[in-house]
Formats: sequence, structure tokens, C-alpha cells
Amino acid sequence: MNLYIKFTLVCLLFGVFSTITQASIGGYIGASDKKKFLTTLAKAFTIEQDDISKSYYAAKGFKILNEPYSKTYISEQCAHIKQYYTPTTNVDVTFNALNTWSLLSCQGKLHTDASIKNIQSILESEKSTIPEIRYALEIFTHIKHQILSPAKIAQLIQARLKEDDGLLNVGHALHAASLLGNAGKFAHDRIEDVVVQADEIDNKLLQWEGGLTTTSLLITGLLRLPGANPFTQIQADKLANYLLTRKTVQTPKGIVSLLEAAVALASSSVSPVSISVIGSAQIPQDKPELRVQVSDVFGQPLKPAPGPVIAQSATRISDDVVVLAKQQLVTGKTPTEFILNLKLDPGYYRVAVNAGSHSSTITTRVLGPLTINSFEIGLSDADGSSIPKLMKLTYSTKLDSKLQADSSQHLIVKFSVSRTVHQAFLRLYSGKKEIIFVAEQDSSKVYKVEVNLASELSFTDSFEMELILGDPIVTNPIRWTLGAIEVNLGSSEISTPPRSTRGPKPEIEHLFRPAEKRPPEPVSLFFTGLTTAPLLILLMLWAKIGINFGNFTPLAVPFHLGFGSILGLFTLFWLKLDMFMTCAWLIPIGGFTFLTGHKLLSNLAKQRKPEKSDK
Repeated sequence: MNLYIKFTLVCLLFGVFSTITQASIGGYIGASDKKKFLTTLAKAFTIEQDDISKSYYAAKGFKILNEPYSKTYISEQCAHIKQYYTPTTNVDVTFNALNTWSLLSCQGKLHTDASIKNIQSILESEKSTIPEIRYALEIFTHIKHQILSPAKIAQLIQARLKEDDGLLNVGHALHAASLLGNAGKFAHDRIEDVVVQADEIDNKLLQWEGGLTTTSLLITGLLRLPGANPFTQIQADKLANYLLTRKTVQTPKGIVSLLEAAVALASSSVSPVSISVIGSAQIPQDKPELRVQVSDVFGQPLKPAPGPVIAQSATRISDDVVVLAKQQLVTGKTPTEFILNLKLDPGYYRVAVNAGSHSSTITTRVLGPLTINSFEIGLSDADGSSIPKLMKLTYSTKLDSKLQADSSQHLIVKFSVSRTVHQAFLRLYSGKKEIIFVAEQDSSKVYKVEVNLASELSFTDSFEMELILGDPIVTNPIRWTLGAIEVNLGSSEISTPPRSTRGPKPEIEHLFRPAEKRPPEPVSLFFTGLTTAPLLILLMLWAKIGINFGNFTPLAVPFHLGFGSILGLFTLFWLKLDMFMTCAWLIPIGGFTFLTGHKLLSNLAKQRKPEKSDK
């Protein structure tokens, strides 16, 4: 028995692991994205003096997107490059110029013996940086010039990495190593370390510090190494998801970085798979087709094909009931289009789609028509002493005559529909006044509205009645005018309809607290004398002792003027100014007094230093 149980468990585990799938990426680079990229890239063809590098990104972007160049662009750019290119140009600029020359199919040969000699010196110099070495190797490979001493170049790159192994240097080193043949195998030892440094975001995205440019440089460099398989399928999908978040990039260099990385991933053995909805995820019940696209990151057919595309399940979100299982999708008009028939009741559904070893969950909603099965309207007594008198109506018809009601009655509306709706309202309106009542559903799935006319209405009038039904999964929301009801609330309660609350509000007048009673005049004069006493004492002492003007300097005049102005301002504050006006004047006067006082004190300190040194 135990042996049987073990055998069963092994079989179950094998079945589980044999059906493991990888998640797909969330979208692809579509036609609208490509159109936006081309608009930005076309602007980069604008000639700007001696800048011959800008055109490279435009030409490279057009080439990746497989778009033809304008003849005007070609002639202008070729002439521009030929005019400003020199053999002593920086190696990265030379790389851009030569590639642009080739991409635009310009006539003639751009590189010269002098430029080749300059590039060879970079590969032999111990002072060359890794990016310079990489671009020099790229140029020699592009013009099909023999690379001398690849082993020495590899040693030079490794020596530079020991000095600085930042991500940018490592990225350029990976590209350089891919051009050195067997001498570049040292870069394989760096693969694991580089991949580990990638930052994961929300378990969905993968990127390297430095943004799109650094991430693109490392993706293309790692995938360029011969015989390397740096990424798992999950890592490749997360990198693709990151690239798709950067589709809003607006610079030619950023666009080329994005496209180069996407091309490298799409052509790798772990090419990301996009499973997404074509068009709208809303499916009408009369044409229940969910159109799904299965493609690579550029929206192109997968090579090789991923196998049958199957809807593993479709689950109704409202109650988590599985309503469909293992239904194969049929091929649509294009190789990337697949169609799933969803002949289901209207509602929200979660569809799990598998394409080979890749999977995606798509949320969709099936739309259907709404019909009114029954409808009754009438009046009842507020005390419930009599049976309500209800009349039946069919949809789109109206009452033959107005309902006559008073304050002792209730308005009753009952109806049933083909499915539960989120919005069911009864609207009563008269002119600009309206009242909305919510219809509640009882246990028998019948909607009911009961309006207490005496408490809900505030004036006598004739009201139009309207039934409003709506729902996100309904294809025909309903607004049905039922007729009118004449409500008489009695002579004591008759009033005109309330005025609209819109318009200017009445002015609000604030009542401030009255001023407190001032003290008697003798008391005020006594305290005024006390406050001026120090000034009187100062004047008396000056008259007796005298004033020493020996140390007076012209620099003291501005300071005393500022200080006097502050005293005068305080006097005005006491007499007539308010606090806000006083502060507004005090800021400039106080600043002036501070600066002049600082200048005066500095001058006095300089005058005293020689006196101390003489002693």
C-alpha cells in the first residue's frame, strides 16, 4: 500500500512539473510606437555645424525599424560627414561617422590610411580607455581590417577592468571581447557577476543601475558573446518588460538603445513572448470572439512557432467559478492572431492563455442586452389600509394618464430584469428640480422603489417619472420615460418650487469686537512721561558731561540714519500704522541699518588694531 502511495505521488509531481509555464511579457513595440520613434529619429537628421555623431542614431534607428531613408537626407548627410570628418577625430565619433556612411550607402570610401593608423595607435596604447578600445575594434571589424595581437588587447582590457570595473566599462568590455575571438573568452567569467548586479523591481522588471543606456549596453554585450547563454527565460522576460516601460523615450540615442536591446532579446534563444489582447477586451454576446496576439517583442511571429495556443481556463470573477477549460484558439487573419470563442453569459472573466511554455492571464468582459421582464407602477395608502393599485406597463410605453396622488399616499414601482444591474434608479423631475430614488432588489430578484410623497417632496407639482438602468456589461442601457404624476400635498403645504442654489451667495458681514475703553487722559500722560524719562536723562547728562565727537567717522552717518528711521517707524506704528504695514517697511530699513552698522564696526575694529600693536 505504501509503495502504491509513493508511486501515485511521484506521478502527480511529474504531472505538475511537466505543465509548468513561464509568464509572458506585457505588450510589444507596436505600429504606433514605431511611428513615434520615426518622428523623433527624423528630427535627428537635422545638420548642426560639425556634429557628425547625431545622424548615426537616426540612421541606425531607421535601419532597425526597416524604414527607407529619404534621398534628401542621404545626400545632405553624406556631404555633411565628408566635410567635417577628419582622421584625428575621436574614436567614438569616427565609429559613428563610418557607420552612418555605411548605413546611408554613401558613395566612396571615408576612412583613410591616416585614420587607420590613428585607430591602431589606440589599440596599442596603454593609456586607452575600454570604450576607446571597443570603438577601435568595432571600426576595424566594420571596415574588415585585420585586428593585430588580439591577446595583447585582451590583456589591456583586463588591466583596465582591474582599475575600474563599473557597469559601463564592463559593458564596453563585453562588446570588445566578442570581437577578439578566442582571446575574448575572458569575458565569460564576467557573465554571472554582471547578471547578479541587475536590480529587480516588483518581481516584474529587471534593469541595471544607470537606466536604459547601461541596461541596453549590457544586454547587447552579454548576448553578443559567442556561445554564451547569460539569461534564463524568466530573466529575459523581465528585461523585456523593463524595455517596454521605456517606450516613452524621446531622444534618438535612447530610442536606438531601446531598439538594439529589444532586437538582441528577440533574436536570442530566450526570446520573450508577448500574449496580449488585440483591440478591445470587451466582447459582445452576439459576436463572442476574444482576439489574442502571440508574438515577439516587436509584434512579429515567433520563430519557431510556440505550439498550440490554448485557453487553459476561464473563470467568472464574481464567484470564482470555472466556466471553460482547455479550449484551443483558432488561427486568425495573421500568423500572430488567435481567436477564442467565449459563448458565455455577460460578466467579467479571467482567461488563462498558454502559448507553448508561456502563459498570460487576460481579464475580459462579455457584454449582453438587458430586457425588462415585468413592470408595475401605482399608488398605495401610507397606513397600508388598502391593497396597492398597480398598473402593468410594457417597455417603451407610457401611462395613459397622470397618476393623481396626495400626501397620504406612496408611489410604488416594481420591476424585474433579465440580469442584475449595478444601477437602477427612479427619477422624478419638475423643471430644474429632480429627485433620484435607488431601486433595491429583494430576495426574489425583483427591484422595488417605494416613495413616501409627504416626506420626500416639498411642494405640490406635476412630476415626470423616468426609469434608469445601467451596468458595465450591458450593451443597451435603458432610460424609459414612464409618464407623469400629479402630487397634491394639501393647501397648508403648497409652496413654489425652491429656487436654484446656484448663483452668488449673500454677502457675509463680520462683526468685530468693539474697541476697549481707553484709560483717563492723566493716566496716559503719566505713563508717556515715564517712557520719555530715559531720553530726558540722556539729554541732561550730555549737557553736563558733553559729547565726544573725536571718534566720529562719516561711516556712522548712514547707520544713525537707519537707526533713527527704525525709531521713527515704531513711532508711526504707535500712532497710525498697523502691524503688516510696519513689517513691510521694517524689512528694507532694518536690512540697510544692519549693513551700515556692520561696515561701521569693521572700520572701528581696523582703527584699534594698530593702537594695540604699538603698546
